Amino acid sequence: MFYPSFLDAAPSLSQAKTKPTLTFSVAFLLLSLLFCHCGKAERIPGKLVFSLPSDPISLEPFRSTDLSSRIILKYISPKLFEMNEEGVPVPSLVRSYKLSERRDPKARGLVLELKNSEVDQRKISAGIVLASLEKLRNTPGPRRSTYSFLKGGRILSDFSLEIYFEGGLREALEKLSLPQAWIDCGSPEKACGDFKVFEWKRNNYIRLVASDPNASVSEILFRILPQASTGLYLYRKDELDLMKLPIFLARNSMVQEDHISVRKGGGVQYVAINAKDKCFDKNFRKALNYSVDKRRIIKVLLEGKAEVSVGPFPQTVANAWTKPEESYPHNPSLAKKYLSQSSCYPKILERELEFRMRGDEENQANGAAIVQDLKELGLKIKILPMEKAILYKENGEGKGDLTLLFWFADIPGPWGFLDPLFAGDRFGNGGNRAFFSDPSLQKIFEDVRSTDRSDLRPQTEKTLSILSEEAPWIFLWSPFELYLVGDRVEGNSTLRSNFL
Repeated sequence: MFYPSFLDAAPSLSQAKTKPTLTFSVAFLLLSLLFCHCGKAERIPGKLVFSLPSDPISLEPFRSTDLSSRIILKYISPKLFEMNEEGVPVPSLVRSYKLSERRDPKARGLVLELKNSEVDQRKISAGIVLASLEKLRNTPGPRRSTYSFLKGGRILSDFSLEIYFEGGLREALEKLSLPQAWIDCGSPEKACGDFKVFEWKRNNYIRLVASDPNASVSEILFRILPQASTGLYLYRKDELDLMKLPIFLARNSMVQEDHISVRKGGGVQYVAINAKDKCFDKNFRKALNYSVDKRRIIKVLLEGKAEVSVGPFPQTVANAWTKPEESYPHNPSLAKKYLSQSSCYPKILERELEFRMRGDEENQANGAAIVQDLKELGLKIKILPMEKAILYKENGEGKGDLTLLFWFADIPGPWGFLDPLFAGDRFGNGGNRAFFSDPSLQKIFEDVRSTDRSDLRPQTEKTLSILSEEAPWIFLWSPFELYLVGDRVEGNSTLRSNFL
């Protein structure tokens, strides 16, 4: 792995980190000693082993807030709806739906007809679905306000129900497609998806078994592996079939390039600029954007495994409806021009700005590169690596000046990025971690929330235009997701489509 010289500089001795090359060399040596005397274990057909970086926070959909939870829930919880590549909701567990003739001025009615296959022994009833939605709208927590548009419902038959809601049909269907709205059947052991949780040993593994006794994959074992290097050794020993591969391990000699699967466009990395600070006006925000050489960082640190984002969108999202053009290409002279026109210039040059980020090696490397460019603009920056939970908690409270963050969209299409991240009524933990608000944007969001139409191209184009001009973030890049795929998954097209 190439290690840039500017990463040698740390803000203090307490924040200095061992170079990744040394750390991983030691880790590989220890793991070699651990595994070198063990032969390959006999594998049972139909049983797959995947890796997870951490235990799920919860396996109740309405409580899920982390990626590990959502990975497991994908297998154990069915969806009423799912989103296609254009971001349009399509039925999944639902066979058909229609607006009802309900005349209550306070809420609309939506009739859902559920699939009821004689072959499928799970047969998820209307009662299970309604109970799950009631948990979603009534359980205290961050999801409760998001799903306040739900106003109850009633069972019409064993496999049909009517739910009551406020607002537009489009947003209702979108929110019913999100992981937190997937169906909770009472407990993970009684899950009504393709798999059930058979065993969960915290910080060690989660074992899922297929609901269908005739399924081609009878069991999936998720091993909890915080260190990707451990997963790499297990993969090498044929004891792991699928793992997410960090970019810094992609060129490791144990990795066969033809076994790496690349997925583009799931999320964006960005720097939230705290809009609560009056010194961070539009000119200041534009200066920061022009100062960061995103393409250099992608080439050197991400080894080309990323694309410059189009405003807040991955290029794969923007390609569907606009030209994938970078909003702020690297331009140091323009950066200095806009900085000189900002409201707190030149006093802002004497102030020490706080740059926060997660404390893992990859985020620290990316953050150090971004900070180096900001320092060349003339700014004083203090780097503050933090534990993830504390970082997000304090960011949600409005702390910090600049925060390096990542957003992974739950649904395809541009509106999986726009409303959650820039709405003026969703500050902090609601999604808008830059605390940015614009009256014209808010009007668009309110119109979109109340519409029944699925074609939102005009609203999307207008929103991108406003965000590109206002620059509430330092727009960065969309990293590729790399997966190391074992022979059992690689050679089976059905498994690849199901698990990748």
